[in-house]
Amino acid sequence: MKTAVSFTSTISPKLIEWVDKRARSQKRTRRVILEEAIKSYQRDAVRSVLREGFERAARDADMLELVEWGMDDYKRLVSRV
Repeated sequence: MKTAVSFTSTISPKLIEWVDKRARSQKRTRRVILEEAIKSYQRDAVRSVLREGFERAARDADMLELVEWGMDDYKRLVSRV
């Protein structure tokens, strides 16, 4: 199984200049800076999807009832401890 994949892309000179400055200042490679940026973007995208889902659920009366029902069960379980 491959642990890394190579790809070729174009990027604006100003942006790659920023990446290079950041890499030099942190004594890291360009690849590490770009990989961290992509991972950060991925985390933000997942959070955004989750946030949208929770917001939709908060407007759904059936979902709110289910959550409240679940909280009652949670309180019962916690009180046993």
